[in-house]
Amino acid sequence: MDRHEDIQLKALETLSRDDLNSYIEHVKSSPWRQKYHIGSVFGALNAPAAIFYDAAGDMYHLFYTWLPLLDEDEQYWYHVTSKNLADFKNAGVKLKPDTLFDSGGLSAGSAVHINKENHLFYVGRSDVRSRCTYKVLAAAMDLDHKLKKHTVPLIEGFEAYYRQMKDPAMVVSGGRYYMLIGAETRDGRGRIAVFGADESSTFNHMGDLDTGFDEFGWLWEYPGHFTADGRDVLVFSPQGVDRYGDFFRNNYQSGYMIGSIDFEDAVMTHGDFREFDAGFDFYAPRIFTDKTGRRVMIGTLGMPTTTYPDEKFHVRHTLSIPRILEAEGDQLRQTPHPDLHELRVNEMTALGYFKHYNKRMRDFYGDAYELIIDFNEYDASEIYLHLRVGKRDETRLIYEADEQRFTLDTSFSGEQPEGVEDFDRSVRLEEPLYKLQIFMDISSVEIFINDGAAVMSARIFPEKDAVGVELATQSGQCYVNLTRYDLKPLPHEEIIYQN
Repeated sequence: MDRHEDIQLKALETLSRDDLNSYIEHVKSSPWRQKYHIGSVFGALNAPAAIFYDAAGDMYHLFYTWLPLLDEDEQYWYHVTSKNLADFKNAGVKLKPDTLFDSGGLSAGSAVHINKENHLFYVGRSDVRSRCTYKVLAAAMDLDHKLKKHTVPLIEGFEAYYRQMKDPAMVVSGGRYYMLIGAETRDGRGRIAVFGADESSTFNHMGDLDTGFDEFGWLWEYPGHFTADGRDVLVFSPQGVDRYGDFFRNNYQSGYMIGSIDFEDAVMTHGDFREFDAGFDFYAPRIFTDKTGRRVMIGTLGMPTTTYPDEKFHVRHTLSIPRILEAEGDQLRQTPHPDLHELRVNEMTALGYFKHYNKRMRDFYGDAYELIIDFNEYDASEIYLHLRVGKRDETRLIYEADEQRFTLDTSFSGEQPEGVEDFDRSVRLEEPLYKLQIFMDISSVEIFINDGAAVMSARIFPEKDAVGVELATQSGQCYVNLTRYDLKPLPHEEIIYQN
């Protein structure tokens, strides 16, 4: 039996130092280990759990749900910290499934600053007499960044209404506290359960948030809420939404609705549900406020039902780069957080035309970089940008000018994930293409189109020689300005626990 298969039968706490080191070395041997994205020491980084800025310590705290053993479902909370939103450092496991209420694992959650303390909220799962139960639990963070669990659940006893409960988001509005919890009803419908309380009272069940959506997936995960331009923005990730044209083409979706919420009556009037990302692998986002008051989003680069090639090295998923959210009409514009400029080194620029034959940009080759392309003018019918080009691999970006249609094609991006039905995603732009800002890492690409009017993300797994950059058109020519930066890697400290 393979040694790593044998290790997977154990719980994290029973692993010896040699076992842990074996896992760590196994992950380090992966040819697809990311450089500047947050990733786990080993095991599965499932989703961001809670993110907040602590002004007292001038520090960002990011927790993500972590499954040390890929075949188990007992989630922990792992902690990383940063003075900005670029240079993250590992701080180790901070919450474990070690009590009667959360022995089956901890869901994602949220954080709120109350009475000069940072409080974190999550749903604990446990099995009682072969029956799965859920309770909303809380923990407080002390000055040493340790988390102390509250001994009494905040909310419990709702199994009569819901088959699943997870990922609570605490909202403070009008002097009241509201808990939005992702749920699946007993008859298999996705909903957000609403609970309300005053500062001195217990939480009462106020019903499901009435959105007017009766049939829209069977489970709503990772709910979140914030306000923009005086309007409410509701964020959630529905599972089981049917495909429609270029929309909802992944197994699971993540998106938002803009409108108005009456929390007391648990009703929302809103516009369309819009997906955050038109690519393949963006899921489970968490929204928070940075030190200057901007709304920022970080999600998971990875889908729960997809099996990725790097899992053979006992690692799964990374987090996205942070994105600033700004409301424009009934939509959100997403742009890379400016703190990422701290990672830039070795600036390189070029200005010129390219035509129907491939133009190799040899000075721009690489496997981890930021590439900005300004399209000054073009009369091309189609524009092609091929990234991570190697002997057998290339990731294709295609723009069809007449239809203003932008396509990400990963058909030849290297070793393919399992559980993906097709390998192209498209989005129609409201304006002609004028700018791309691309964040390439060893095994991911995040593309911001027209200053974040649309975003497309994907995990890719090319061979090591796939570093080329090529430009071409179908007909006509294109005049562009290119700027490229290498991006400094994160330290990726090999920390499991830290005092």
